[in-house]
Amino acid sequence: MQYYEQIVANRHSCRNFAKKPVGEDLLYKLLTYYDDRTRNLTEHIKTFIKFFDGSVCEKLGDYVGYNGHCIKAPAYMVVYSEEKGRYLENAGFIAEALTLKMTELGLAACWQTVNNAEAVKEVLGKETDMVVACVVAFGYRDKKSKEKPVEKISLDDLTFGTKYGQDIDPTRFYRELEDGLRAMAHSQSFLNLQPYRVIVDTDQIVLVGIPDNVTKEADRHLNYGIAMFNFISVVWATRDTTPKWSFAPVTDRDLGLPADVKYVAKCKL
Repeated sequence: MQYYEQIVANRHSCRNFAKKPVGEDLLYKLLTYYDDRTRNLTEHIKTFIKFFDGSVCEKLGDYVGYNGHCIKAPAYMVVYSEEKGRYLENAGFIAEALTLKMTELGLAACWQTVNNAEAVKEVLGKETDMVVACVVAFGYRDKKSKEKPVEKISLDDLTFGTKYGQDIDPTRFYRELEDGLRAMAHSQSFLNLQPYRVIVDTDQIVLVGIPDNVTKEADRHLNYGIAMFNFISVVWATRDTTPKWSFAPVTDRDLGLPADVKYVAKCKL
């Protein structure tokens, strides 16, 4: 409960950053946090992160950001990854861990849509064979800004019972599970559309993707990884042993998924 209320619920996307630079001490803390490999969604995909200062904003131009506009910030975090199956979910999972750490350190962040990954890699310097998986702008929030948090999806709209579209029994929610699901509802996604839903059973939850005509494919997979980390992060704070997400298919029950709804992953409770 404490982690959800103090960190996850307080993490809101930022468009207006102060000019104050991010100190080397904070960058070191973020890098150390990243080096804890337990925060990987999948163990077989190699990644690394690199921080850039605000001067790269002009270079990034319309290669990242919304509507061809890179959000101006004092710092940028780029996650590079091997291009393997589920690499975008894994990158989203890792980057969300780091953005929540930024919140804990008093920083704000904004995910940038990568419109041209090859061009981003070119302007930042081709020093690796890995691909650019995601870019996050970060720094201190401008205290003069009147920017307000965007309303996210409700827990009722996010969750179903044992099958897709089925009403959920509210007595199924115990505090740890409810907070974890609220954390998923609070997750960042492209234009805050949250193109996913969660089926809640007695022994597991299942994340499924729903169609929309706006979210690009790469953003969709990053969104899944972000949501998956938000759930795990809350459970992490309350358990000695944390359950893990699995992409293995569900074969022991009928999820009742419509043809246009796609299975993503499951997590044993």
